[in-house]
Amino acid sequence: MAAVAQAQQGGKAKTDNSGTNPVTFTYDFRIWNETQALPGDNTFSKLTFEYRFPLLGKTTWVGRFRGSVPTLNLANGQSFHGLGDVDARVLHVPLVKQKWAVALGLEATFNTATQPALGSGKTTLGPQAFLVFPNPLGIKGLLFAPAYQYVFHIAGDDDRADVSRSAIDFFFVWLAANKKHWVIFNPQIILDHEGETETLLIETEVGQMMFGATSSYIRPGFHASGDKLFNWNIEFGFKVIWR
Repeated sequence: MAAVAQAQQGGKAKTDNSGTNPVTFTYDFRIWNETQALPGDNTFSKLTFEYRFPLLGKTTWVGRFRGSVPTLNLANGQSFHGLGDVDARVLHVPLVKQKWAVALGLEATFNTATQPALGSGKTTLGPQAFLVFPNPLGIKGLLFAPAYQYVFHIAGDDDRADVSRSAIDFFFVWLAANKKHWVIFNPQIILDHEGETETLLIETEVGQMMFGATSSYIRPGFHASGDKLFNWNIEFGFKVIWR
C-alpha cells in the first residue's frame, strides 16, 4: 500500500496513524461502544475489542480479531448481558497500482454468544472485496473505497433464521493535511436475501489524533430508507496504532 498511501498524501510520504485507510497494514488495538435504538423502545449496546496485525511479516496480509460484550435492554424491563459472537478476518492486497488497489478478505463469525439474544445463533463466512482509490477527482486527502461482502451461515442453531445477506459499502474518508483530523461518510446498502428486506444505512465519523499514535472518534448513523434494523445508532471509539 506504499504507492496508495503516497498518492493519497499528494506524493509526499508522511506517517498516517489515523487508521482510516481500510487496507493499511499496521498493528493496532481498538475499543468502541455502539448503542442502537431498536423499535419498541428497546436498546442494544455492544462494547467491542479489536486487534489487527500483519501476518507472517508480510505487508500485503493482515489479520483481525474481534470480541464483544453486548447488552440488550427491553422495554418490559428484561435485560440480557454477556459475551457476544467472536469475529476473525484475513485480508490480502494482491494488486496495487499508482491510482488504485484491490483487497480481498474472508471474515468468519463464530456462534460463541453466552445467551441467544446476544448473537445471531449462527457461524458465518463472509468473503469480501475492496477497491481503493486515493485522491479521486484529484482531491488530495480524499480516499474512496467501495466494497462488497456476502455473508452466509455454515452452522448453528436450526431454530434461528438462516443467514444470507449482501452488503454494498461506499467508504469516503477525508484526512486533513496535518494527519490529525478526519471525516468519514459511509453509506451502506444491506440486502437480506432470506428475509427479503433491504435498507440504506448512513454513518458519519469525525475523528482526531490525541497523543502519540492514539486517536478517538464519534460515529452516528441512521437508516435513510428501506426496512429499519434500528432507528439510529451512535458509536464512540478509541484506537492506538504502532508499526
